[in-house]
Amino acid sequence: MTTQELKSKVSTSFAGYGHFKVTIDYRGKQYTCTTTNTMAIDKIGDDTITRDGFYTTEKQALQSLYDECKRTNYLGEYSF
Repeated sequence: MTTQELKSKVSTSFAGYGHFKVTIDYRGKQYTCTTTNTMAIDKIGDDTITRDGFYTTEKQALQSLYDECKRTNYLGEYSF
């Protein structure tokens, strides 16, 4: 997926004390999960490419949150 596609499929909101609610659009349905991945949250909206952080691009951060929410909800290749 491109960065723009990921931006349209992933949304985040503050849930309190370092926790964030992540909502993804997967195959026409919305799924939610809670994450503590603040490094990915901080990278979203930051278009600068840095080599000092864990995520060097915004796309990597969005993909990480998307995959985490898929794992949490047992979707795709994560279903058993």
